[in-house]
Amino acid sequence: MKAVIQMRRDDPRREARHFAHRDGEIEPIGSESVPGVVTDLSRSGFRVLVDEPLTPESVVWLKVGDQGPFMARVVWYDGAAAGCEFAGRLHPDIVAGLLEG
Repeated sequence: MKAVIQMRRDDPRREARHFAHRDGEIEPIGSESVPGVVTDLSRSGFRVLVDEPLTPESVVWLKVGDQGPFMARVVWYDGAAAGCEFAGRLHPDIVAGLLEG
């Protein structure tokens, strides 16, 4: 599945965010992976829809298709989605690959 790439211009974040709709997996440290849908992505983080609760400040691993895992920290969780910050900024080519599938 190809992601729809669209930059959000009204977002005050440091990095450009791209809308996405990519199936992936989130694996919290010490737990089994759970399915999720990445709904936006930048070099520094992502938003993912998940059915399992994620604890803010916990470490997770993101895998999308055959790419990853990428280490990230959960910044917030609202009961349906989580915002996560990558351990280090991703290279632009990696972001493009994650968006294109």
